[in-house]
Amino acid sequence: MSKIKQLINNLCPDGVEFKEIESLCETCTPKLKVKKENYRDKGTYPVIDQGQNFIGGYTDEEGAFDNGEYIIFGDHTCTLKFVNFAFVQGADGIKILKANEKIIIPKFLYYCMANVNVTSSYNRHWSKIKIIKIPVPPLEVQREIVRILDLFTNLTAELTAELTARKKQYEYYRDKLLNFG
Repeated sequence: MSKIKQLINNLCPDGVEFKEIESLCETCTPKLKVKKENYRDKGTYPVIDQGQNFIGGYTDEEGAFDNGEYIIFGDHTCTLKFVNFAFVQGADGIKILKANEKIIIPKFLYYCMANVNVTSSYNRHWSKIKIIKIPVPPLEVQREIVRILDLFTNLTAELTAELTARKKQYEYYRDKLLNFG
């Protein structure tokens, strides 16, 4: 029996409770929003927006969110980011979520939200996401799930880096060996 099954059997033998996402977190209001045209290449604070890049740019303006664990949800793009450092919000279109850590581990909520599939036309998706119910096992179970998923995430990143390096190596030798000029 897996460690997670043992924990669930011991800590919640009657099953796991499901709760709506919005009941597990609060939406944070930024002190500052930086417009895209004001992003810089370097600065004191990273700017987090709903773009595909994890960090959109930088700023030196005061008004950053303090160090902590936040889930950033792109309301139009459905881009999801887990941020655990001080940052500034970039423009509009994101929800900055702070998990209620008495109920749910922030990274666990992030992983649950990463598995939510919302398909609709271009509009605000938070209205659909916030009412989805997710399982909320005891914190000890959540910690073990996060530990395992973090391990897999790190291994995936290492394997991707290795594969990219091998591909470059292959292309280099292919080009070198098959150069008939």
